[in-house]
Amino acid sequence: MFVRNTSLRLLFLALVALFLSVKLPIARSQTFPSSNDPIPNGWTGPVFKLRQDYPTTQPAVGPKPWKIFSFNTQPIPYLKSVLSYCEEGNVDVDWQLEKNKVRNWYHAPWLHTTPNGREFVHGLTGERSSRPHELAPTQTGSFANWAVGFYNAPGGYVIGQVWKNPNSPNPAAAVFPDGTVACKLLFTTATVAEVPYLQNSFAWQANASTTSGGPRSIQTVLLLQVDVAVRDSRASTTTGWVFGTFVYDGNAIGATPWDRLTPVGLMWGNDPTVTEATKLDTTHLIQSFINPAVGPRQHLGRAGRLDGPVDNPKSSCLSCHSTAEWQSLSNNLPDATDTMRWFRNIKTTAAFDLGQRSLGYSLQLALGIERFHTAHPSQPIGTAATTAAAQSKKTRPIGRGDQDDNN
Repeated sequence: MFVRNTSLRLLFLALVALFLSVKLPIARSQTFPSSNDPIPNGWTGPVFKLRQDYPTTQPAVGPKPWKIFSFNTQPIPYLKSVLSYCEEGNVDVDWQLEKNKVRNWYHAPWLHTTPNGREFVHGLTGERSSRPHELAPTQTGSFANWAVGFYNAPGGYVIGQVWKNPNSPNPAAAVFPDGTVACKLLFTTATVAEVPYLQNSFAWQANASTTSGGPRSIQTVLLLQVDVAVRDSRASTTTGWVFGTFVYDGNAIGATPWDRLTPVGLMWGNDPTVTEATKLDTTHLIQSFINPAVGPRQHLGRAGRLDGPVDNPKSSCLSCHSTAEWQSLSNNLPDATDTMRWFRNIKTTAAFDLGQRSLGYSLQLALGIERFHTAHPSQPIGTAATTAAAQSKKTRPIGRGDQDDNN
């Protein structure tokens, strides 16, 4: 088009210059790295893709099959309904979330850094290692464990709001609605020879190490544990969340490894009055259910609270996740000065430490924000509520999956 009028021509050129100067936003699907791992030449296996096309408007929760069960009087049906919900559409596509045709699931970003960061095959991150005899009496060595977690669409929306500005995460947006579900698959480098109940478990190839932070190589990892968490309004008098754990049992009846996952238990509160001194059995817990019929019993948490085989027995599922906050000031494990502070029933919108910002029991958000802050210490996080004094404090090692001795 040829513009004859001088004024119009100048206006046209100005508009063209303005258009060229505008920095178009990067597509959300390309904002965050999936992994820092180099992919070997000739690799023909799967490659992990971070599911990060987060909903921009709050999605409908959809079916909540667990709501027909009471978590405190029908804990096993409740747990199994949540597990089925997580498996539906994911098992058939080998947990490649972008291929699920039933419902959308999403990963949290910024878990790709550090030696325990996401590997390139399935996006697994390093978890707490299992010490000798923690998994089985026949276990003589220590074995690294690796995991990948994800949230359903309501949770994905919240993650997207926290990371709406990829250069300035907003912790205040971490308010998970009723019906949010998180699921986590945990794998081990332990062998069947040392942990016999891992026989015929679900196996993945992963670029993993056998020791925390050690050199990585492609090797087989076996499914050991599955964690689930549900934001359930019926638990609002305690924490607002129901956490559950399954362990793989190769001796259980079932046609597939997923059928052989056995509930360890669930918890909706931390039983704040139960101390180590009252530990006789698990019947003293009134805000937890521990399955008495679970096959490969390993360790539980403090005073018999819920814990999976990978988790640290000093803590519990809820107490560990209750420390998810920004700025992170307290360790995620209890210390000797005030142990029971870690076993309070903290509401999902309340922070573990006074004056900080709750991240809704999401250690994935907490760990991601801390890693972002480590990489970009001058970048803003949140609003003026995050004070310069808090920013200057040393953050505690976080992550029920990042620091080998702190998980």
